[in-house]
This record gives sequence, structure tokens and C-alpha cells, in this order.
Amino acid sequence: MTPMLAWCWKSGLIEFGEVAPNDEADGSGCIVFASGPDAFLKGRVSVLARHGQGASAGKLLIPGVPEAEGKMAAVDALRAWVAWAAKGNGSRRSNGVTFFTSGTREMFHG
Repeated sequence: MTPMLAWCWKSGLIEFGEVAPNDEADGSGCIVFASGPDAFLKGRVSVLARHGQGASAGKLLIPGVPEAEGKMAAVDALRAWVAWAAKGNGSRRSNGVTFFTSGTREMFHG
């Protein structure tokens, strides 16, 4: 099985890939929040994430991030969602999927 990463952007948009994108020149970038085998990671995140409507149709979003008022509120929403998602089966790891719930080193890319 291919190991994959899940990350989100400041908009709350979730994406998947084998390697997280590089940070932008201004230092902004994605936040990696989980890893695991491709099928299990995408499946678990898809079940737990918000499914976009309207202009975001067909996209996955971190609940609370798109409507957050400010950067810290968005980070708080992300942390709360990741902590909730990690509790899925009583642990933060299931079918090889790991949600990064502690420390900024694991959670923030770049």
C-alpha cells in the first residue's frame, strides 16, 4: 500500500499526496494532519470531513476552518477537528492511519 499524507490549506481545503507541497515564498503553506495507506487515509478523512457545497462542491474541508475569524481561530478549529478525528476507534491510529495530535513539529509543515 502506498503511504500518503493528508494536509489542509488556510482555506480549510483538504488534499492528499505522497509529498506535501513546499511552502510559498512568504512562508505560508499547508498543514499536514494525517498519514497512512492511500485507500484507508482517503476513506477515513472523507467520512469525517465536511463535503463542500456550491463553489466547493466535490471538495473536502476541515469543519470550522473556512468560516473562522482569524488565523488562530482557524488553527484552533483544525486542532479540535484532528483531536476529534483521532478518537475514531479509541486511538489515534486505525488501519495504519495516524492523525497528528501533538506538537507543532508534527502538525505544521515547513
